[in-house]
Amino acid sequence: MKTLLLTIDAWRASHASFAPDAVGDHTPNLAALAEEGTVFSQAVSHGPATPYAFPSVFTSTLPLDHGGYEQLSDERTLVSETLQDAGWSAAGVHANPWLGEKYGYGRGYDIYRDVGEFGLPGLERGRQFLLDNFSLDSPVYRAAQSLYRTVQGPLRMLGGGDAAEIEVARKALEKSSDETFVWTHLLEPHAPYTPPKRHREAVGVPETDATPSQLVTRAQHSPEEFTEREREVIRGLYAASVRHADEKVGKLLDAVDDDTLVIVSADHGEALFEHGQVGHEPALYDELTHVPLLVRPPGGATAEQVETQVRHIDIAPTILDYADAEQPDSYRGRSLRPAVEGEGIDDEVAISEVASSATEPGRLAPDELQVAVRTPERKLIHANGEVLAFDLQDDPDEREPITDPVGDDWDDLRTVLDDRLATIDIGESEGVDRDEEVQERLRNLGYID
Repeated sequence: MKTLLLTIDAWRASHASFAPDAVGDHTPNLAALAEEGTVFSQAVSHGPATPYAFPSVFTSTLPLDHGGYEQLSDERTLVSETLQDAGWSAAGVHANPWLGEKYGYGRGYDIYRDVGEFGLPGLERGRQFLLDNFSLDSPVYRAAQSLYRTVQGPLRMLGGGDAAEIEVARKALEKSSDETFVWTHLLEPHAPYTPPKRHREAVGVPETDATPSQLVTRAQHSPEEFTEREREVIRGLYAASVRHADEKVGKLLDAVDDDTLVIVSADHGEALFEHGQVGHEPALYDELTHVPLLVRPPGGATAEQVETQVRHIDIAPTILDYADAEQPDSYRGRSLRPAVEGEGIDDEVAISEVASSATEPGRLAPDELQVAVRTPERKLIHANGEVLAFDLQDDPDEREPITDPVGDDWDDLRTVLDDRLATIDIGESEGVDRDEEVQERLRNLGYID
């Protein structure tokens, strides 16, 4: 058996075609896969952006466990490390600067590739030559970097149009034997929402004088200034970007055989003018933490939807269960295999958390602590020294906080919140160095100015 874990950046639950009440049919390839698997309609991410979400995906721990998310502590055991100990091989590929080896994500992999800057096949040697002979802020390096960004689109089209992360993952699946774990993270539909024209036309995105990247950058900084038509453009560009991601996913799924376990999810969602933002600055509303989750087991399964709430910390235990590998003691989650095989599972309260500011993403800041506890029916958010309560049945958009929630269910949820707040110990920021290339990539993605 092989295992493919596919994560898609900034993908809203509302934009998964296989999800209930989906907005449009933007993911037909993934919808076809869902016909062979199980859809979890109440899946929750533990963080609102990549650096806060992925520790839970890979280590089945909460973001602020074990010293926080700036760098993965050795106390956290990655699913790749556990599989490696069980005799599996592993390949990981991504293009997100938050997921570099320096942050601890490369442990347990035989192949771990960042295909971001200069990530197209055949260009690694040229990049290394530049690094060996010029500083990152030298005119020569910056000129080469600028040229690369200009030509990367046409070069990928000449290579067949696949994203580099899809190409690498395909080869890993095609050339590998059983007991191989492949993880790939697709950066689309992350901002700046620049899908090809064919997808913009399919969605019906209105034409504007500004380029998509210019418009999205302005939306991230001043969403309150946008007209309704401009908002329609932003939402359309995002939907077209989701279509583009699904198109790429289809090419990867062509390399997946029937005996492969496939798990697909988003690291987090995306705000499209909800709660006054575009993007995913630190907040814990459902547009950021409610995510798609699909499990296609080896051999397939009768398509079904599970409405029980599940969490990202359940992904790694599920992978290990199918691999017949022992789960580390540090893991907080449970395997979803029983639900995939038609057995009932219980709802578990989901905890989402972050302790970083919008101006210093990825850096621990105790004064910026936010913690949410959620069930499918209700939610509490601790932020800015107060606790907001939302009835998700009557107020799914979280617009009308309840001032004085009363009842045993609310009391139970408040106990979970208080217990979590009592256990969080945020130390001094480790301040993991980010070189100028990483800083520039974060700027391009809209994380920093």
